[in-house]
Amino acid sequence: MVKAISQESGSFELEIRGGLWEGIHAVLFYLAVAFAIMATIGVARLATGIACVVFLFYSIFAIVSSPTYVTIKPSSREVLVERYYYFIPWRRTLQRSDLERISVVESSQPPSEKEKKGSKRDLSYYVKVYLELKQRGRLKLFRSGMTGAPYDNREKAFLITESTASALDLPVTYTMRGKEKESGET
Repeated sequence: MVKAISQESGSFELEIRGGLWEGIHAVLFYLAVAFAIMATIGVARLATGIACVVFLFYSIFAIVSSPTYVTIKPSSREVLVERYYYFIPWRRTLQRSDLERISVVESSQPPSEKEKKGSKRDLSYYVKVYLELKQRGRLKLFRSGMTGAPYDNREKAFLITESTASALDLPVTYTMRGKEKESGET
């Protein structure tokens, strides 16, 4: 999930959630729930009860204390990436020379204009926006969530793609489930 935080003096900041780190700790959270169920039915009550409390508080703390912020600065044409693990910051600055392009990946069935007015939920639809790096892979800028309507997610991805591409003067690659076309817009 991505959330725009501020837009002062042309720069803007995105909060990025999800990924491997939060996925692992979400599994630990559900493991804590399983231990709670086991403790209530009497399976090694003391051990599963203690494990439930430990995993529950650890997973919540790890997820809450570990956001990722991406600040895009058009004036200096650089991207500041701040990742926090247990409130400990890890910062990296990417110059324009480190960036290759913006990649948009969308499912094969994009939402239609009819869905704009309705709040239709389609879990098969997804859109992802990545900042491709020349040497070290890619950085996720946006991923559609399960709670938003497909048209709203597509609109958010478009706004993030356009503002990032114009701020950093990067080309945009649009991929629709294996079909790739290069364009300046999504």
